[in-house]
Amino acid sequence: MKAAIEAQALAAQSTVEFIQKVGFKSSDFEPPDLLFDDPSTDADAGTLRNVTFSYKKKDETGAEQDFKLTVPLLSIVPIPYLRIDEMTIDFSAKLTDSIQRNTSSSFNLTSTVSGKFSSFWSPIKLSFRTSATYNTKTAKAASSKREYRMDIHVRAVQDEMPAGLSKVLDILEDAIKDEKASS
Repeated sequence: MKAAIEAQALAAQSTVEFIQKVGFKSSDFEPPDLLFDDPSTDADAGTLRNVTFSYKKKDETGAEQDFKLTVPLLSIVPIPYLRIDEMTIDFSAKLTDSIQRNTSSSFNLTSTVSGKFSSFWSPIKLSFRTSATYNTKTAKAASSKREYRMDIHVRAVQDEMPAGLSKVLDILEDAIKDEKASS
């Protein structure tokens, strides 16, 4: 957000510098100062820079004559007014920390009893068998994932001309001179 505000201020300063460099003549001794280095004084822009065009056209008698047109330069060049129109900041963070502990136990008891006798006079045979098993399994797993993402979308547009400068340009438009070139 701070960068967007600073960019907006730089855009305004660039407009002032453009007007200063393109629209006004500077003397070799004292360049015009529109940047307000001293806040207690007014800015002196200097002399307006004009562009003069020479061309031929018919005068009021119908004879072809040389004419010249003098136009203030600021009235014919586009003045940059950039403005941040929209700014969107998207931030997403995904943190995953997990620890898994799996413990499994099993107990198995098997018993077998069997008896046998062959005949009437033989002894009885008995058989007894027991088996016991105990198993324990432990597994530990740890995982860690981190994901960060920051998207910044800035949309700058050519802003409307400030009302004060529009008025100045209207006055400059009145300063356009169309006159016969001197012989």
